[in-house]
Amino acid sequence: MEINKDFKEEPIAKLFTALPATKEYPEPLEATIKGRVPEWLSGSLLRNGPCVYQVGNDQYNHFFDGLSNIHRFNIRNGKVTYQSRFLRSEDFKEATGANRIVRSAFGTFAYPDPCKNIFQRFFSYFKLGETTDNGAVNIVKIGKDFCGITETHLIRKVDPETLETLGEKIDYNKVVDVHGASAHPHVEKDGTTYNIAIRYGYNSSYHIVKIPPAENADNGPLQKATIACSIPMSFSHPSYYHSFGMSDNYYIFIEQPLVVNLYKALLYKPLQRPIRDCMEWHPEWKTRIHVMRREDGKALDTVYVTEPLFTFHHANAYEKDGHLVVDIYGYHDHDIIDKMFMKKLQSTKHLPMSKPWRFVLPLDVKESSLPGENLVTLSEMSATAVKLEDGSVHCTYEDLFDVDFTIEFPTINYFDYNGKEYRYLYCFGDDFVKLLKADAKDKSYKSWEEDECFPSEPIFVPAPNATKEDEGVVLSNVMNVGGKPSFLLILDGETFEEIGRAEVPVLIHWSAHGFFENE
Repeated sequence: MEINKDFKEEPIAKLFTALPATKEYPEPLEATIKGRVPEWLSGSLLRNGPCVYQVGNDQYNHFFDGLSNIHRFNIRNGKVTYQSRFLRSEDFKEATGANRIVRSAFGTFAYPDPCKNIFQRFFSYFKLGETTDNGAVNIVKIGKDFCGITETHLIRKVDPETLETLGEKIDYNKVVDVHGASAHPHVEKDGTTYNIAIRYGYNSSYHIVKIPPAENADNGPLQKATIACSIPMSFSHPSYYHSFGMSDNYYIFIEQPLVVNLYKALLYKPLQRPIRDCMEWHPEWKTRIHVMRREDGKALDTVYVTEPLFTFHHANAYEKDGHLVVDIYGYHDHDIIDKMFMKKLQSTKHLPMSKPWRFVLPLDVKESSLPGENLVTLSEMSATAVKLEDGSVHCTYEDLFDVDFTIEFPTINYFDYNGKEYRYLYCFGDDFVKLLKADAKDKSYKSWEEDECFPSEPIFVPAPNATKEDEGVVLSNVMNVGGKPSFLLILDGETFEEIGRAEVPVLIHWSAHGFFENE
């Protein structure tokens, strides 16, 4: 389909001008099917993302700050319904109740209640800030619970059918001593969940939290959570992270040189600064790639380093012939963080470039190996790992596939290939306007795009009894900003051609992350 030139010149401004939501649709709306819905496809696509950016006269400043909007596409017998609800977090309830922003967020500072007297306002600056429970990054299943999560230690449970927020917030910190966790846990087929978390202090440290399957935890699996391993901090301040990698036998944590200055964090309220201002980029520091054995939680003896980089998302990691292959989508610096303030997004043409990078780490580095020697022996890979004079191993990446525009939000055939050798990735790119299916073997890709449309993170759903990695469908909720219906898109996992779409009579707002729950 031919794409309007004006749309391609400024897609980012169009998306983020249209993104903020003011309405929710709790009652299921029947979609109009065009093409077909595979008969075997039955379940719910659950999505989450920041959408509410204005409360009264106050506005959230950063993309990360928006209040959560949870979506559900229910698919059954060839029919599709759509519904959405705002997550009733404490952030949401306090803000909407006061008709102003009450709690500070990543890029937004919340000023004290103007109704308080001058002394009350002054002393409120010296109270520690409330941790957000605005679970606007992802929706995941932990045991039998469906949870809206962000990057703090607080979780909100959601009814997967009505999307109502359930009960009180769940606190990691009451079970394991951590102060934040990623919004990208790994879930194994038996329901065991793993996540990367952090404990702040004089000697901050990172931790892999293990949560057992639901059947092993009568009071909710999180109540049985344990620390599977601990990772000491390499820098003078803790690193920012968004995700981590996990293969069959190893955890992988990338400690990047975007750090949280804890001294600034203690003073952000009296200085009236947002949390973003507590973060620092140190290009003079190398990035550290930590590799921990899952068997005993111990770190490998080898220290792996690479050049300064920034990453949000791991794509996959797997072991092959004595090597650990680690795939991420990376940036050369942290510029993307500051380009995601809403005023910038609503006036910019393009986002900073990110690329698909593959690192290959040799697992058995012998003392007899010579400095300067490339220790990667996989002939089909061009990534290198060179031993340095101090005994550490410096890794350089290869491009996972060939692309000349920014890409983000990688997904794979998760439950069959996470932690294992794989070939296909799915993502979006070219400033949010394309969906891609990439081939890590021949480094090619196929794409889908449509005028005035912004697809969300693609989710692969394998066909029943599939015998091929890409046998199934790819689902994405698509936001149309040109006045035509938004829709759930269904692509063939192999050909990447459209099978069908389910058009909805309301604007479906762009969403960040989610998953498909099979019936």
